[in-house]
Amino acid sequence: MPQGSKANDFVGVLGEAFREASRSGVKFTAGGSDLEWERFNSHPFDENEEGRKDSLDPFENSPVISRDPGEAEGFSRLEYFLDGVQATEEIGRIGTVPVVVTTVAACVVRREEKRIRRFDIEGVPPLLRAIILPHNANDPGANALYEAVQNAGIPLVERDGEAISAGSADILVDSTYHEPYVDPSDYSGLRQRAYRRASSLRASLEEELLRRWSEMDTGDSWIAVDGQLPLPVKNAVGLIKNARRLFFGGEEARMLLDLEAGNRTTAFVPPWRAERRDTGRSEEERASWYIRLWPADAGSEGVDATSGLVRVESVVPDASGAEQTRAFDEVSRWVLAERAPLAKPDPRWPSMIYPIGYVENILKPTIHGNRRARLRLEREIASL
Repeated sequence: MPQGSKANDFVGVLGEAFREASRSGVKFTAGGSDLEWERFNSHPFDENEEGRKDSLDPFENSPVISRDPGEAEGFSRLEYFLDGVQATEEIGRIGTVPVVVTTVAACVVRREEKRIRRFDIEGVPPLLRAIILPHNANDPGANALYEAVQNAGIPLVERDGEAISAGSADILVDSTYHEPYVDPSDYSGLRQRAYRRASSLRASLEEELLRRWSEMDTGDSWIAVDGQLPLPVKNAVGLIKNARRLFFGGEEARMLLDLEAGNRTTAFVPPWRAERRDTGRSEEERASWYIRLWPADAGSEGVDATSGLVRVESVVPDASGAEQTRAFDEVSRWVLAERAPLAKPDPRWPSMIYPIGYVENILKPTIHGNRRARLRLEREIASL
């Protein structure tokens, strides 16, 4: 069934739930905004990334310095690429409680003989649609809608991982799960919680795709994941485009902003990764280093000194110091080889490799087509 037809089914079922809640006395107000434009923290790890600069573990070289990894020579062992997208929108509210819907999608593509094709992985839904409500805000109207949505046949998913095996692309999630009490009048805070839960759903899809990819026989090929590396997969690297939160201070920070195109920093373990490792969670340790893909002034007008910087994450190699450095250099050369073709016309192209941009481009139509669904839902609410 086409994705548009499935979105229509979602709208129809939610419309039934809205009408049931309205008959029980719930008062709705239609309208809202695109939460993607609100610039809430868009990744579930963002709030932990600030860290303490004095807890950074510069294990390859202390202090962290600039290093030339060698010529890229156009060769890359990165053959698979993974990314996800989301569209999260407020469609109305019940008093001070926002009613939020989201569509999240993720997939893997494979490059073979210079052609990129979608690489299907069984058992992972390509797309999830969710209505997000704050059950633990203890708002009578929101709780009535929460119950009506379940009565209409949309299953409740408490944990993100359950969304993968829910057997339905359409789900209900609680933005206040595991929180003992949330103020129902905190409109802004509830919107932010809903957005973070949507981001967490997307991250769960991406993580499960990576997990299942790692269990497949892919030889010595590697996979590049957009964003942080969520699992300790050996033949995988995470590529973090947004380098605006720096982990360095003093001379190290100046070195990073002056890093020349084609160079990298020596590797380190970010603060929150080191803290998790030190508490016994050794699987959380990841090596990180920055690469400058393009000069800071290569992008459009208005970019800053972090333009062209990418932070790379990988599992720490089980090797000696010199062998680790050779491994980091090799991965860096693969990433640098991905500079061609350019990821234009995306304005983030100086910090994005083309195959990741390709994944985004094939996924975006699957979520942007749901704008019509949002407008229909707003009309449903306005008619109550």
